[in-house]
Amino acid sequence: MENNIQTSQTSEPNSKPGLMSRLMMLLSEPSKLFGILTSKTEWLIPLIIVGVLGGAIYFQTRPILVDGMEPAVFENIAKYEDRMPAESYNQIIEDAKKQFADARENKFEWYLPLIMFGLPFVFWLIISSIGLMTGNFVFGGKGSFWAIMNVVAWATLIGLLGDAVRGIMMIMKDSMYVYTGLGLLMPVNDGSFLHYLFRQIDIFSVWRIIVTGIGLGVVYNMKPKKFVVVLIIVWIIFISLVAGANMFTGGSLMY
Repeated sequence: MENNIQTSQTSEPNSKPGLMSRLMMLLSEPSKLFGILTSKTEWLIPLIIVGVLGGAIYFQTRPILVDGMEPAVFENIAKYEDRMPAESYNQIIEDAKKQFADARENKFEWYLPLIMFGLPFVFWLIISSIGLMTGNFVFGGKGSFWAIMNVVAWATLIGLLGDAVRGIMMIMKDSMYVYTGLGLLMPVNDGSFLHYLFRQIDIFSVWRIIVTGIGLGVVYNMKPKKFVVVLIIVWIIFISLVAGANMFTGGSLMY
């Protein structure tokens, strides 16, 4: 019996929790989860989840998004009517109408999987590079790029949870104007910078940043707070640029 207990105790550390256990750890004990992400390819599981579930959420909400964006986009185009020849303006209107009509049909195009899987991967590469430069060069630590990539990828599942919650709310309300954060302060699209900025600041985004900071703290064996500060600064710059661009696109840019 003693030998059996000893064998069980020695083999237990080598066993890794399954997917559901990891997801629960991400929500409740992220530091514990990031401590066991030792493989260079741990980011593949979140990529598959984000690509499949994110794509499903997109297809369920796409017609609602189109209906919500269309009036704002045409209103924004109308601002430039006096600044261009009538022929060019009419062509832009016709092209926009066709694009919205195609989007409303919600067809599955061959390139959509490339977008669903490719965009998150590129985004993770950028954030991981920022984390690597911050940890290795700014804070003087020593971390592996793929360890950071694992952290960024798994933390993204917090954002996916937010997408799912907002997707359900959109379907229930049949409206794209649903918020889980500061967007509640300015729910109507008035074309202002603050509206586009506030709609990006929600509890799931902040949660994701905190979890990412915790993971980077585990990778570098440092306090997470310094990483959280850097990530928040980068995030604020990014959402400010998106908000500014949306003032010229009628709010069609979303991430």
